[in-house]
Amino acid sequence: MRAIILFLLLTQLHHSFAQSDTLANAQELSPRGGLPNFFAKIQKGKTVKVAYLGGSITRADHGWREQSFQWLKKEFPQAQLSEIMAAIGGTGSDFGAYRLQPHVLQHQPDLVFVEFAVNDNGKSAPEVKAAMEGIVRQIWRKNRRTDICFVYTFSRPQLEFYQRGKFPVSASAMEAVADYYQIPSIAMALPAVQLITEGKMLLQAKVSENPGQLVFSEDGVHPLVETGHKIYAEAIQRQFKVLQSIGNPGAHALTTALLPQNLEKARMLALDQVKKSAGWRLTDSVVLRKPFADLMPPVYSTADTAQFLTLRFKGSSLGWLDVMGPSSGQIVVWIDDDAPRYLNRFDEYCTYYRMSYSLINGLSEGKHRAIIKVSPNELDKAAILQKRNNKINNPQLYAGRAFYWGFLVK
Repeated sequence: MRAIILFLLLTQLHHSFAQSDTLANAQELSPRGGLPNFFAKIQKGKTVKVAYLGGSITRADHGWREQSFQWLKKEFPQAQLSEIMAAIGGTGSDFGAYRLQPHVLQHQPDLVFVEFAVNDNGKSAPEVKAAMEGIVRQIWRKNRRTDICFVYTFSRPQLEFYQRGKFPVSASAMEAVADYYQIPSIAMALPAVQLITEGKMLLQAKVSENPGQLVFSEDGVHPLVETGHKIYAEAIQRQFKVLQSIGNPGAHALTTALLPQNLEKARMLALDQVKKSAGWRLTDSVVLRKPFADLMPPVYSTADTAQFLTLRFKGSSLGWLDVMGPSSGQIVVWIDDDAPRYLNRFDEYCTYYRMSYSLINGLSEGKHRAIIKVSPNELDKAAILQKRNNKINNPQLYAGRAFYWGFLVK
């Protein structure tokens, strides 16, 4: 079965932002105001909650997240540390801003790591700034004493920037926000880049084909636990020892916004607040025992193309979070008087279920009305899967086109 969590991304982004952003100089640590509230609390042996907001690199089992958290527990045994895992593969800072309240802030974190430099690759600097600033301002609206640390990973397309001594566009945009709000940042990527540049580690290769060689990643994006993730975690350990002595505890200043059209007001709401037809049914089977179950609300389902949901919103974008998989299909979206948009929610990776999300951008700023239904069109799933040389061995598994949803955002 397919699980789709719908959400509305009612952004206030304008694509007319100036494009004069320059690339920032890359350095492993920019301490700025430090993490004084976090260290004051942890050194006193209090209960401390650490949130990890990011994509698949942060979500990885036994990766830098788990390694850094275990190091914190060992380094500060007097404290009662708990982890808030809020990483979803394939998602960027924009969706991070929308899901921040249910996935992070409701748990009252003391420290929030923010990792989106790789998944934001390809986005414009203004888009990244607006999302990252929205994340910062939401956190501090909730609690001015929560500390934030930006961390930068890297992927193959970003290597050349680091080798020139510069941050790529995504991290450079994040640095602008970090500078403005005096948030520390750690470029976990830099030690790995240095080893690769010196010829001491391969960026992308099969470990089995390179015995005796250090290999960072087998796909150029996701680090190997024993090498790339270990290097990332060691950067955290090294720079946290520096950050311990920086800054004074107190409330963070929430000044005038850097960008008026940031995502500070991004919200995710329960779907019982949207108008829907009577044929939707509350379903939990699609989330039980899934690794993302804790990040999903109750979901509603239908496979009936006659069922619908309607909504009115103000903004310039519409989007949804979904879980794509074998029984995914296509949805159709009508916005105002525009032609219907047919959107495939099945791709060549759909041999298993995973969370995903999409955005419809470029709407005129203002009020809109949308209708969303399951599309009657049948996808050629065999042809789609063939792109990665995958085959349908169980036709019944791929026969469905159910639509499951749970969240609204505005």
